[in-house]
Amino acid sequence: MESFKNKIRELLPAACEFQGESMRAREIAREEYRKAETQEENILRISIDGLLAKLASNMKNKIENADDKTSYQISLVTSYVRSHYIINEMILDGDIIEATTLIRKQLESLTRIHELDKNPLLKLLKKTPNVINCFKSVGKKIYPHLSEIAHFATPRVGELLHVVEDGDLVGPSLHPRYTKSAHGSFDLHALISIYFLFWLIEKQKSWFPNIDSTSNMRVLYTTFQIALESGVISDKEAA
Repeated sequence: MESFKNKIRELLPAACEFQGESMRAREIAREEYRKAETQEENILRISIDGLLAKLASNMKNKIENADDKTSYQISLVTSYVRSHYIINEMILDGDIIEATTLIRKQLESLTRIHELDKNPLLKLLKKTPNVINCFKSVGKKIYPHLSEIAHFATPRVGELLHVVEDGDLVGPSLHPRYTKSAHGSFDLHALISIYFLFWLIEKQKSWFPNIDSTSNMRVLYTTFQIALESGVISDKEAA
């Protein structure tokens, strides 16, 4: 056992050094992302994050006559909000595959939320959310893409790790790097978040009747228009 403890002591510096290098790499990736971020992207990110935080604060209020479906939706909303800000960090830090995997989870959560509005709870239990059935053309367009990355289903997913060339050595970077693909991940993140915000504002009207949602909806429509003009949401997706 003593020899094993000695081995652990020898491994600790290697783990600390690797994590330190990763932290530095993420700081660099974040700086480069912010330099490349367009004004429209920045406005979208701030408005979505701020509006989500404002709506999330309403969840501290009591919901009268909550049933099992409502409790399920509250759990889904809570998980969505927590994941949203984690995804932000991952995109900024260059962890694109990890961010995309969570974005896929967000789309599935949003799908289940909508399914609960339309179906009995027992019909949905232990069944995977049907994204394509719920979101039609949007689901068909982005869900297979998200699933390919989340499952590392093709070799091309490895390109998101950033390929490093060092003389004769060519391979994926062990540490996160900024790449242009980060902005594509943000677009998907923003698209799904806007859909979620529309649902949450409408749902909170019934959960919290005394809350005035007028200003929130006005902000969201402006955000939606910016997303349309910047190409984050296409006209077909908006229809």
